[in-house]
Amino acid sequence: MINPIYYKSNLSTTEDSSRGPSANIWGDCPVLEIIRDPGKGVHFFDDFIATPDVAAGAEAVYGIYKGFASTGGSVAEGASIFGEKTLSSDGDNEGASLATVSKPFKIARGQGRFWFECRVKVGITNITTTDNKHGTFVGLIDTSTLSATVPIAAAGTLADENFVGFHQLEGDSDKFDTVYKADGVTQVTVGADAVTIADDTYVKLGMVFDPNTYKLTFFKNGVVLADSYTVVAAAGTDFPNDVNMGLVVAVLNATATTPGSSSIDWWRAAQLVAGG
Repeated sequence: MINPIYYKSNLSTTEDSSRGPSANIWGDCPVLEIIRDPGKGVHFFDDFIATPDVAAGAEAVYGIYKGFASTGGSVAEGASIFGEKTLSSDGDNEGASLATVSKPFKIARGQGRFWFECRVKVGITNITTTDNKHGTFVGLIDTSTLSATVPIAAAGTLADENFVGFHQLEGDSDKFDTVYKADGVTQVTVGADAVTIADDTYVKLGMVFDPNTYKLTFFKNGVVLADSYTVVAAAGTDFPNDVNMGLVVAVLNATATTPGSSSIDWWRAAQLVAGG
């Protein structure tokens, strides 16, 4: 039997964007037990204090990560203390991305409970009044090769790959949508404008999959968002329930604009073995 022993959820409805993980997400995740006994599941956390920078060029491996950056782009150490990566590029239709090499997670019926959370910020001047600067995506993706058009393909669209997470569109820069997509199937928006963000201000974005109800629930700053998704049983539908996925964060600049940047403070994910 697994006893949750990490964060205690208080079912708070008050948002908290501070650096600590959200109790409402992690209250029932036995992080310490998973760390002590990997047979119970898998747990991942990184605050980027020891993560290599990503230079411009084709996808390459950087330790536990693979990274990509267009000409003039980078995934580099940010200015904040306690670790931070800033993704940026200095030209039109250019991007940068970082993903885990390993793809240990699977959101599907018959799999164990899954937790995800990250803390990100979008650095666009006058974000609430000026759109069309750059797009951001953070969440999970399959084994696809990172490029200037993967995972973000173009203005407001994502690549024809498998993913689930949060997408800030170039033309709607003060909002994140909650989205998912399976390769070859039309992208689905679970919650449009689900998360409102402020310029250069950190927000925590999270997801939890419950294998008992099959529901994937999304969070902002530890508070449940209105729209959720029930993962279907059939494989090969519009939800990527038949592939393994890992963490990814990416930006893509818009055309004919002064590019912006996005930063990530930390991310964490965990999943129990089936029946755990």
